[in-house]
This record gives sequence, C-alpha cells and structure tokens, in this order.
Amino acid sequence: MLTLYSFIPPALRVLALAASTLASPTARATGAPLVTLDYGAFQGFDSAGGTESFLGVPFAQPPLGQLRFNNPVPPQPFSGIRNATWFGNACPQQPVLGPNETLPDNPGLNGITKYLGELQPHGIVAASEDCLYLNVVRPAGVSAGANLPVVVWIYGGAFESGDASAYNGTQIVSRSLDLKSPVIYVSFNHRMNAFGFLGGKEVQAAGLGNFGLYDQRFALQWVQKYILLFGGNPKQVILWGQSSGSISVMLQMVAYDGQLGGLFQGAVMESGFASPMHDITIQQAQDDYDFLVEQANCTAATDTLNCLRQAPYQTIINAVLQTTPLLSYQALNTSWRPLVDGVFLKQSTRQSLSEGKYARVPAILGDVDDEGTLFSLYSFNVTTNEQFLDYIQTIFLVGATENEINSVGKLYPDDPTLGSPYNVGTNDTLTPEYKRISSFQGDFYFHVPRRYALSYLSCTQNVWSYLWKRDKFVPGVGSFHESDLQEFYDLTGSSDWVGADALVNFAYTLNPNVPTNGYPSGAAPSLLSNISWPQYQAPSVQLLTFEDPNVLTFTDDTFRTEAIEFLDEMQQRMDL
Repeated sequence: MLTLYSFIPPALRVLALAASTLASPTARATGAPLVTLDYGAFQGFDSAGGTESFLGVPFAQPPLGQLRFNNPVPPQPFSGIRNATWFGNACPQQPVLGPNETLPDNPGLNGITKYLGELQPHGIVAASEDCLYLNVVRPAGVSAGANLPVVVWIYGGAFESGDASAYNGTQIVSRSLDLKSPVIYVSFNHRMNAFGFLGGKEVQAAGLGNFGLYDQRFALQWVQKYILLFGGNPKQVILWGQSSGSISVMLQMVAYDGQLGGLFQGAVMESGFASPMHDITIQQAQDDYDFLVEQANCTAATDTLNCLRQAPYQTIINAVLQTTPLLSYQALNTSWRPLVDGVFLKQSTRQSLSEGKYARVPAILGDVDDEGTLFSLYSFNVTTNEQFLDYIQTIFLVGATENEINSVGKLYPDDPTLGSPYNVGTNDTLTPEYKRISSFQGDFYFHVPRRYALSYLSCTQNVWSYLWKRDKFVPGVGSFHESDLQEFYDLTGSSDWVGADALVNFAYTLNPNVPTNGYPSGAAPSLLSNISWPQYQAPSVQLLTFEDPNVLTFTDDTFRTEAIEFLDEMQQRMDL
C-alpha cells in the first residue's frame, strides 16, 4: 500500500538543492539585486534562466494571537536589509490524505505512482502560522520603471493545503525572455482550512470570515503598491490560479459585488469556477466551529472566538487534522471552503454572475478531460448501481428526490466505456462503478461550473476556453486534475510551452494568441503561431483541445450536454 506522500518528485529535490546553493539566507551576496520598500529593504539573488528572485517577502504581519481568525494587516517596518533568498513558511496544512489513508490496493493503479510523483509537486518549506509571504521573480537586470507585465499565481489544494514554494516561477519568466516578451512573476501564500475559512455564527457576528480570501486580496493590493519598484506595471497584472486557486480568481472577480478596483486586468482559471456556495452559518460550518471550540476547551468562554485565538497552535491544527481530508470517501464534498459572509462575498458566485455583479476583465477558463478521477479513488467500496445511487444522494446531492437520483443514474449509465477516463474503452475500470463516479464528479465540480461561468462572461467580455485531453495513458486516472499544469510550468521537459506562451501573450495583450505583429525579432518559435484560438462565444463555443501526441485541435463544447444541463439545474437549487 503506497501513500501519495511517498512520491516526492526528484525535480523538487533539485530545486531545493539549487536554491540553497544559489543563495544562503545567512550571507548577503555582493552585487545581489536589492529593492527598498517603505517598510524595509530586501536583497534577492540571481536565479536560473536569466532571472532574479526575491523569496519570502512578508506582505502582512504574521497572523498570530489576535490576528489569528482575523483580517491581515500591513507588515511591521524594520531597519537594515533582509535576505530574500528562501521561501517563507507555508501556512498550516491539512494533508490531502488523512493519517491512515493510503492509495487503494488495486492492480489497475500500477504505475500511477510515477505520474502522480512527477506532476504533483509538494512544497519544500515547513508550515507555520507565520506564513504570509510572497515571492517575486523578474528578468535579471530589471529595475524600477521597466513597467513589465505581471503574472500573479494562486496555488491549488482544495482550500486545505498548498503553498507558493511548490512551483518555480523562474520557468515562466525564462520562457518570456525566450519570446522576447519579458514578464514578472509573483506568487504568495494564503491561509487555508480552519485558519483561512472558519465559519459559524460567531465569525459572522464579528463581521469576519474568508480570511484566506482577504489574504489574497491583501497580496494583490501589495502588488499594486510595490510591484513598480521591482520593475512591474501595476496597470498590467493578470491573476492566474489552478483548482482552488482558480476558484479564488473567480471569487476575487465577484468580491464586493464585482468592485475590483483595478487589482488585475485579466484572469486565467484552470479547473475551478462557479461552484454552488453556502452561507457562513450553514450547519456544517457551525459544527466545525463548535468542534474547534470543544477541542480547545473554549466551550465555557464568554467569547469563544477570542478563546480560539489564544489557544495553542498545536491544539487548533490537531483539530483540523481530525476533519475529513480531500482524498477520502467524501471526495470533493470537503470540510473547508469559502462561504458567503455578507461582506467580502455578499452572495454566491452563481448569483453574482446571474446578477451581473462581477469584474469585466478578459479571461481564459480551462478544464482537463478527466477532472473527477483523482477524487474518486477512495470510493472503491461502491461497486453496484444501488450503491452508486446511494453514494450520489448521501454525499453530493443531499436532498434530491428519488426521481432526480434515478435521472442521474440514467445520464451517467452503468457502462465503463462511457465513464472517465473517457475514450479508453473498458481500460481503467478499477471497479464496476469507478469510472461512473469519476464522470459524475468531473462534470459536477468542474465542467458544469465552467460552462455556467462562460455563459455569462462570454456575453460581457472576451473569453477563451480549453480542454486538456493528453496523457490518457496514465494508469487509472487518465487526463487527471492538475495534469495540465505541465503546459505552463513544463514539468515533464516536453518544452512545447503552449500554456506558458498563451500566458505570456495574455499578460501583454489580454489575448492568448500570438500578437498580430508577431514576437520581437530573435524570439523563440511558439506552437501557438500555427493556430488561431477563437473566443468562446455562442453559437461557436469552441475549445482549444490538447490531445496526444502533442496535437492541438478545436472541439465544440457540447459533450454530455443533457447530463451537464441537468446537473446545472441541480446546482441552481443547491446554491445557498
């Protein structure tokens, strides 16, 4: 039995070694890049691929004591020069696997370890509440006033885990140099799980909630205030995220009824969009709050929220670790998530879109083909049609009628050739119901929300959409969630760079296609030069489609129309 945490990718070991070799946090390098902000000076280092990096720059005070379960505040000023040569701490983590969870012992999963290990990087720093740090990677020699476009990255992790050290922004910046179109890359940490998304009536009464989203907003405000000093253009910022990071991008677009205040001018969203949301006082959120109060011995306190702020860190994190992890029988019905708090989020994402209360910025939205496979590996005990229907009703569509559940059974038939991974026949039939469950989860949590978001965004701003269908050979999971990140970070060394090139183009022109006049003289070739990616707009709802082996095509976004429309109606009822 193998655990996901057995697969620390070699690439990250190399990254850790390289970073520690390039710059020691205790020794300041002569001539190293220096940036002075109004609260202190930071010295970075020369990093790979013709870049300079500033790592572990605080953008807020450590959220400790009274700042725990509270909104972020500006960092404290300091004198002297701080080394910015290593990532700051990650925020407290809830591992995607519980302490006793392992990959199911199934012959069909042989070989999956290799791909999950290579394509799912893990952070390389310790976790701590003192974690509100960001990183800036820029072309070497760039200084204030260069006015380069800025790409800001938000990591995924189901709002439960993840940190900015897991991906190396030097690759993006280095590729932009190859295209003679240099950009600056920014990544940051934000609070997660209970530390970032604690709900309950006590939190609402304090006018708080969604601390992790406030962290993101605070980092974006930092970019607006300071990126000019690093050589970036605060009026040319795009926000990019994957999974919960992608959902975060959408939530920033609808926050404060869509009043963005110029924080970013374009949005890139991978595998996360407009899912149903709940109020901050929903029973599950209250139960989780009460559980933390009990575990912290705060039940008798007059102000339980204040008592939680004073509780030992280990007490809080131990309570978090007892809540349901991401990879479990509960699957994507996770414990911690953004909630409608009445201040930052005044209504759900779906409501905001339908009411036109969202930021009008160009956007790219994309999914992988087999979004649901990775999250269905822990439902192997569901092996019959009756168990499938019961699983859907008790975990995902709570409150649905018997007729509605039967309709789901018909729309997602008990036929492995129609399940996910798609288009592989009976291959990857790990259990009789696995591919069926994967198909349902992929549509319910990813393809339905993407189409819903696009149905509104495409009427008011320029949008593009894609579908990643590569790597169908990956055992058991096919084109699984997160596998498309290799197009942006070149995790496998394929060097086709289509995603990264689209990102750079979008940062410059708010259009993923190669600029009309091409790249500057001497730029590296781009595969995007061979295609014209059309905007997503009815009636021509086309997806740029990544297929094996390294093929780019266009397909209509009309697959599983009846099933996806039915689930969309179900989500409309479930939303708040």
